[in-house]
Amino acid sequence: MDTRAEILHRQAIIVDAHNDSLARMRSKGDPMDFGAVDEPYHCNTARLRESGITALFSYVGSTDLIASLELWQALLRHPEVYPDTYVVARHAADICQAKQDRRIALVGQLESCSCLGKSLGALELFHRLGLRVANLTHGEGLDRHETSLQVDGSVFDYTTADARQAMRREVRGLTEFGRDVVKTCNSLGIIVDLAHANDRTFFDALELSQQPCIFSHGCVFAICPHFRGLMDDQIRALAASGGVMGVAFYHRFIHQEAPSMDRLMDQVEHVVNLVGPEHVGLGSDYDGLPDDAVPIPPHPGRLIEFTEALVRRGFDDDTVTKILGGNFLRVFQEVCG
Repeated sequence: MDTRAEILHRQAIIVDAHNDSLARMRSKGDPMDFGAVDEPYHCNTARLRESGITALFSYVGSTDLIASLELWQALLRHPEVYPDTYVVARHAADICQAKQDRRIALVGQLESCSCLGKSLGALELFHRLGLRVANLTHGEGLDRHETSLQVDGSVFDYTTADARQAMRREVRGLTEFGRDVVKTCNSLGIIVDLAHANDRTFFDALELSQQPCIFSHGCVFAICPHFRGLMDDQIRALAASGGVMGVAFYHRFIHQEAPSMDRLMDQVEHVVNLVGPEHVGLGSDYDGLPDDAVPIPPHPGRLIEFTEALVRRGFDDDTVTKILGGNFLRVFQEVCG
């Protein structure tokens, strides 16, 4: 007999808000093809099928324009080579249709807009290719570069609350180009992603954006004081904008001493208790981790373990469905149509 977790998992639209697999394949010289690889990658077609994931926000570039174009080509080829398995999603209806058709919707996601140079035209072209999620920065550089969207990004290495507050007074946020990118994303229908942004940039972007932003992958600072974690005031501000944060499966984002599924659930529960069940989801960061990292769950074929843990934690069916993908789907609908 099916368990409640299995039924919910099977019925839900599941959205993974950050995946680095194609970029990892490229870096290792392997085909950028979910159907052509196996170990040592977290993701391949068989595991993605087993996972039940409906939509995968897939890394298609960061700082290097040529690499980004090659990654775009790889993403766009998947529906051509595997038409019964993959589709590129440009609108929320594409994700919903993929669920009906038992396909996997690939969503183009930049992990930094630095590859654009200072060209808003390039951003518009990427949107035509299918870009629907854009990280403002990957924390590039100590100095202000012509292509950076935030200033002093890599000084964002503070793991105490006091240091974080001091950092907010000392560093600057969005550059002028960064502000232009936020406005252009709003006008085109691209979700602004605040993962990797320093705190000042985070708040600058939320204040400027006329649409909900997301934090696709990271952790909760109150549970795991890692510099990539969101502090409670950031979680509140993100939620007030209608946004969603994704908890990542990297063990160092889960707990510094004893990472486990229960500690990951502590992060989910913290967000739910703080701002409600509408503002947290999953952003695994599969294949974006150090080679020796063992994520929790260890690969998408075991994603059911995440759902089982949500059920054990006592979340009701509606909350489980929202966390698995309903929350990110809502933002996708609002921003991308």
